[in-house]
Parts: sequence; structure tokens; C-alpha cells
Amino acid sequence: MPGTPGRLTPDRFGFSMPPSDPPFDKPPYYYRGIEMMAFAYETDDDAAAAIVPEGLTIAHSPAIAQLIFTNFHFSTLGAYTEAILGVSCLWEGEPVTYCSNLLVTNEVGLIGGREPYGFPKLFGEVEWVKEHEIISAYAERPKGKRICTGVMRPRDILAPEDVVTPPLVTLKIIPSPEEGAPPEVCELVRTPLEFELIVGSDGRGEGFAGPGNVTFDSPSAIDPWHRMPVRRMVASSWGRYNFVLPYGQVIKRYDVARTAEPVEQADEPVVAAGA
Repeated sequence: MPGTPGRLTPDRFGFSMPPSDPPFDKPPYYYRGIEMMAFAYETDDDAAAAIVPEGLTIAHSPAIAQLIFTNFHFSTLGAYTEAILGVSCLWEGEPVTYCSNLLVTNEVGLIGGREPYGFPKLFGEVEWVKEHEIISAYAERPKGKRICTGVMRPRDILAPEDVVTPPLVTLKIIPSPEEGAPPEVCELVRTPLEFELIVGSDGRGEGFAGPGNVTFDSPSAIDPWHRMPVRRMVASSWGRYNFVLPYGQVIKRYDVARTAEPVEQADEPVVAAGA
């Protein structure tokens, strides 16, 4: 005989999975007293264009890439660290930052950014180091495989008006479980962010610019952040901020007729054992 029917109806679904016990709630999400270290550098136009989706335009020539390290001491999505690789772009004339790669250390931070917004987050190791007059951060995946490093020396104090935060744009893709079917979701998402520079008791902002540099320490075919090489450093900064992560907005939906072909990796020589 049939058993008891399920009673979890859509009006009782949680905001995320598992729907009966969602790990986080609806936006907005609050971030307080966080640290961010940001680097901007010139890279190759073709390398940037190869990973920027149709609909966006590279904002500069040479293209400007951004490597950002965050240390989220507190947020309503938890405490975690993160590394972000992006490209300065334009959406219908508006400056935006397209986020191509992210590494994060907290599972709620991962799914809270990946599921609603499409931030392409993967688990990785992201560490901060403060030694002598230097602040640095690095990302590894897996642990011990150094993907990137940023190093800077805080020197020139920033004012709150010096902080300009373009909206972030992500390419959100949710594949279909059915063989040969196109993605269930394939869209560009624009998320506005306004970083508020924390002001100290002396009335000055807790942020600094200064000399710094970025290195992509070891090439990885799995996480090829090195494909946007550093040609010239443009800016380096560190600061303490508050911000609110609000709802995003879908700005473009792609008409995907079939499943995208897998990305082919360049063949590499096979080295025989003992060679």
C-alpha cells in the first residue's frame, strides 16, 4: 500500500539546498571589518578577451586585469578568505568587473556566491601574511600548488572618496541533468557592490596604496590563472571595509541551442618514466 505522501510544498522550500534545511537565507548579506588587498595590472588583450563572455567589452587596451584577496573576518555568510581574478570591462558603456575565477575557503561562502549569483567559486587555500612592513597573500590549489601571490607595502593613505567599486558581473551556468540538453541557466548577472572604507578614530581612512606586484607562481592546467600574464603593474592597495551584498540582476540571457563542447586543453609532451 502507498505510504504517507510528502508534505514539503514549494511555498515551504528554503532559499537554497537542502530546501528543508537551507544553510543560508535570502540577501542581503552583511560584511563588517573585512580586509581587502587589490592589484590591477596590464595584460594581453587577446588573453583577456578569450575568457570574457559575449556581451561584455574589454574596457582598456592594454586590458586591465585585477587580482583581489579578501579576508572576511565576519559576514552573515561566515568567516573566510578568498582570491578573485577579474577583468575591467564595459556593459552597455558602464564600467564593470567581470569575475573569471575565484578560490574560497568556506563552503557557505562558496555556495552562497555560486548558486544565487554565479560566482565561479572553487575550494582552495587562501592565506594572508603580514611580516615587517609588507602585506602579502597567496592562493593554492591543491595545497602546496601556488597559483598566485600578491605583495605590497602600504604607503599612501586613502580617503573614502578614493574607493571606487564597479559592479561585478558573473556568467552563471547551471547545466541540465539530461543528456544533450542545453544548460538550464546561462546568463550574465550584475551585482552592485559599494565598499565603504572604514574611518579610524583620527578621521582618516584605514586604507593605503603603495608599491606592489603580482606573480603567478606556477602554471596550472587545472586552474590557469596565469593565462592573463602581468605586463605592467597599475595599482596596489590594502584597506578595511564594510559592505552589503544585495540581490543581483540578470542583464543578459543566452540562447543556448545545445550543450557547449568541452574546452580542449593544449597537448603537452608525455615524459616517459626514467627519461
